[in-house]
Amino acid sequence: MPPLAEYHGPDTQGPVTQDPLLSRYEALLALTEQMLSLAADHAWDELIAVEGDYVSQVAALDSAALDSAALDGAALDGAAPMASLDADERQRLGSLLEAILVNDLALREKLVHRRDELGELLKVSRNQQDLHRAYAGGRVVSAGTRFRRETP
Repeated sequence: MPPLAEYHGPDTQGPVTQDPLLSRYEALLALTEQMLSLAADHAWDELIAVEGDYVSQVAALDSAALDSAALDGAALDGAAPMASLDADERQRLGSLLEAILVNDLALREKLVHRRDELGELLKVSRNQQDLHRAYAGGRVVSAGTRFRRETP
């Protein structure tokens, strides 16, 4: 499998394909790498914005595959867009897909870790609220005066 750097656009070294299908997958790979970098930097708001771009590009890719299959009269199994690729391009597409999936898995692991961190923060916050309520702003509430039976 060629190094991932070979799959980037015109601003990097390495082969860049002219095939629109491979170009779209190269763009998806670049987005997954950007998303991983943002997650590593804990740039969660920026990550959400890039994730929106990623979802849009995946939807556009799905739409293009459906349109191409319909135009070719092929079954909608995704084979039509790949029919135009030669063996090297198919291998490259496989490598791109593998790299995208590896990045996706790594990103999911980071997001699960972040979810767990946020869960712990919420737990701590709830405990602090409970303590605050129990001690009524720092004062100990005497239960004896509230629950003491008055004797006749």
